[in-house]
Amino acid sequence: MEEENTQLYEFLERLGKPSCIFIDLRTPEEYAQGHLSGAINIPYDDLEKEKSRLYKKDQIFLYCDRGNVSLMACRDLKREGYKVINLWGGVYALQKAFDRMDKKFVDMIWKKN
Repeated sequence: MEEENTQLYEFLERLGKPSCIFIDLRTPEEYAQGHLSGAINIPYDDLEKEKSRLYKKDQIFLYCDRGNVSLMACRDLKREGYKVINLWGGVYALQKAFDRMDKKFVDMIWKKN
């Protein structure tokens, strides 16, 4: 559990940093219900045709609902030379962690449309 928390906080520390791209692989409807601030929505089914928008020099952070879809996307993009990190546990892990975080911080990093 400690390792998962460390990975989550390292993931969140990169929000808003130059050359760090956060991609939410969920559907547009799920994205609208809540997403990391600054994350772009590219549903997993659209990733293949949308990856031309990504630069291999950037650090790409992927997340989905529970981490399984983003893990598959991470594997595929890594094979093509992209620098990719998957958020283990996805939005589910984020929301569990939000219960232990300062509400102002959560409001800063989690946006709803």
